[in-house]
Amino acid sequence: MDTRIDIKERERSILQLLAKGLSDREIAQRLNLAPETVRWYNKQLYGKLGVTSRASAVTRATALGLIGTTESTTAQRPIERSPIRYLTNEGVSIAYQVVGQGPVDLLFIGGFISHLEMSWEDPGYTTFVEELARSARVILFDRRGVGLSDRVQGASSIENTVSDARAVLSAVGSQRAFVAGPSEGGAAAVLLASMFPEQVQGLVLIAATAKPARRGTEPVWSRPWEQFEKNIELIQQHWGEPWSVERFAPSRKDDPNFLAWWSRAFRAASSPSSARLILEQAMQVDIRPLLPQVRTRTLVVHRRDDGIVPVDAGRYLAAVMPNASMVELPGADHLFFVDPAPITRAIVHFLAEPNEEPQVDTWIAIVLHAAGLGSTLDDDKRRLLESHAARNVRSTPMGWTALFDAPNRALRCAERLRALGRGRVGGLALHVGACRVSDGTPVGETHEVAYRLVEAARPGEVLVSSTLRDILAGSQVELQLRSIDGGDPAIPPNSVWSLVAQGSVT
Repeated sequence: MDTRIDIKERERSILQLLAKGLSDREIAQRLNLAPETVRWYNKQLYGKLGVTSRASAVTRATALGLIGTTESTTAQRPIERSPIRYLTNEGVSIAYQVVGQGPVDLLFIGGFISHLEMSWEDPGYTTFVEELARSARVILFDRRGVGLSDRVQGASSIENTVSDARAVLSAVGSQRAFVAGPSEGGAAAVLLASMFPEQVQGLVLIAATAKPARRGTEPVWSRPWEQFEKNIELIQQHWGEPWSVERFAPSRKDDPNFLAWWSRAFRAASSPSSARLILEQAMQVDIRPLLPQVRTRTLVVHRRDDGIVPVDAGRYLAAVMPNASMVELPGADHLFFVDPAPITRAIVHFLAEPNEEPQVDTWIAIVLHAAGLGSTLDDDKRRLLESHAARNVRSTPMGWTALFDAPNRALRCAERLRALGRGRVGGLALHVGACRVSDGTPVGETHEVAYRLVEAARPGEVLVSSTLRDILAGSQVELQLRSIDGGDPAIPPNSVWSLVAQGSVT
């Protein structure tokens, strides 16, 4: 035992009960104390151990020998699964489930497809979730269009997924959570953390990529566009078969039980046509411009020989995100629940690490900027902005700026503004990037791009930056490439799009 830390017997008893996963109320009942007294003891323990959470207190105390290993106690405590429940968000029913009662919340945003019931039939998946549930309250949901959630027409956009994830967090009463995103789910997890940093305590990106497909030769870790399209064709042709297990889970390719489950899970979770739409939407995503602005503490976990997403994609995420660290693991399995123990250990350690709450001074916002003749911010425009939930509306010397937390809402608002007529609205520009929380001012490159774009916009025209376009994949919006006269070096070629007027946003 480390004698430099003075742990009283009462504190030791509380630590041991924390290790068993008991709540403050349960500990209070067991020790005949008031819940407020238990919370006071917890605060004292956190200070002595230099931690900020229950999970990290148990991990730290165990490592110092202050209490015994938690394996014998936690293994005896059954992991509780809530019934599968539904919520309605934007008129769509979303299926969700909560597993465990850990001291922190961990929201899991699934990748390509998921199915809340079928997943539990695989022992590896069950082990993965239940081991995490010993250290966290794990929150699962099926994205709209797959699994037990509504089978909506078309593919769910990243914006839809972020909106549904926030609705699930609200439904389970979570105000702040860690967010995990494997594979395609990583982009939505990053967007959630960047646009709502106050809700996300930490990010876990598992075998994730910032850009699934590329045109040309860069980035080299992204799959060539033509190859991605061929893979989509093959998936659609062989849907419901144990397709491509040698790449998704090579260590299980000779396991007949896994192959049978893999096929059933595909058939239950989606259909060939829906799967095609999902993958066609996924291949258009590019979140690279946002990554340097994401301040959330991040863990990147990647297997070195992953056959679906190369490890260099994970290394890129860890290199460009300011507060990211990476754990590289041996193996070639892409699926996180195949040989799950190394991944769960890395995640549990990340959840337990002391975590100083960062001061949230910027957030990633959708910036709508207006300038030119007719761009005065009058009452009609203010009412339109208010009806579309604009935040931080402010006048500028050139016109006005409004911030949004949803891309499609910003686009709908821009269309309504344009409908006022050319004499009443100037040029409009939409971009996404870092803005100050305090006053809504775009900062750094966000400020520069937004102003350059609006200078190039004609009266009544809505210009959209390629950065925003790349996170709109899957949205019902029609854009056309717009050339900018003058060769402005701040606006690279093929990086500006014009919003088509006829019913382009639904």
